[in-house]
Amino acid sequence: MTIQLERSGVTAADGVRLNVEVTGPADAPVTVLLVHGWTCSTRSWHNQVEALPHILGPDAVRVVTYDHRGHGRSDAAPAGTTRLDQLADDLVTVLDEVVGDGPVVYAGHSMGGMTLMAAAEQYPELFGSRIRAAALVSTTSGHLTEGALGIPERFDPAAARIAPRVLNRVGQRADRHAEARTRRPADAPAGTSSHPSTARRVARLAANLQRPALRRVVFGKKPDPTEVDLFMADLAVVPGASYGGFFETMLEHDRGHALKVLDELPVEIMHGTRDRLLPPRHANRIAAQLPTARLWIYPGAGHMLMQERPRDVSHRLASLARKVTA
Repeated sequence: MTIQLERSGVTAADGVRLNVEVTGPADAPVTVLLVHGWTCSTRSWHNQVEALPHILGPDAVRVVTYDHRGHGRSDAAPAGTTRLDQLADDLVTVLDEVVGDGPVVYAGHSMGGMTLMAAAEQYPELFGSRIRAAALVSTTSGHLTEGALGIPERFDPAAARIAPRVLNRVGQRADRHAEARTRRPADAPAGTSSHPSTARRVARLAANLQRPALRRVVFGKKPDPTEVDLFMADLAVVPGASYGGFFETMLEHDRGHALKVLDELPVEIMHGTRDRLLPPRHANRIAAQLPTARLWIYPGAGHMLMQERPRDVSHRLASLARKVTA
């Protein structure tokens, strides 16, 4: 079966254009909405986009993915909009303009899971009426830096203070380097011009230089090199302002109280034991805050669970879709 992907876009209230990708019929009984994490794109869900129509049937599900502002094919995030509450507003735009009124299974990875919690805080009326089930994949309800990268707990406050400054500087430096490389030297031959893709190639090269370290931090044991390549390519084109700005808003994220809105919905929590960005304690905390949810822990898997355990994640989402349409 060939999956037909339709790529379009919607415009947020502030004029930012969001890339949206859709497969499946508009009148399908359920829509699975896949929302990616920080520095990723719709491509991080490519396994689920392919698998769900196979598992459920091509006419039984519509799959929608979109890029957050400042990520993937979406427009850059204007100053002051790298916030989770803004991402919750963008989510509502996608629901209204693309998804429609039918039942939705929401799957959020990392920052995508935090976006769902921000929406639960701001728009509780969406839950039960439109969003009928949820999957929280490798995400957190707050206290982002707790145990991150194996740092001892006593250093958590210092990490929370220093990390945003460091990441903002890294992002600004990457942007400056990319811009400098794309400028034509003053002594370049007449007619020479910079190709628009040069900045992306330079940024990708810089990211690849850090590949071994990033692979260890982001992925678990023996990841598929193709999946690592995909992650690195997405990371390489994230603007510096998005890189640091969204990390800062995630540091401020503390929305365990909002999980109560999901209390009567089917919810699956999924996490890997070797997630070094968000250790399993984050999944355990969500499970304690939302005792009606089911918790799945995957030995050896890292942060990119839907790329490392694609079959398991796809079948968990299919299970939620069946519950919604039963």
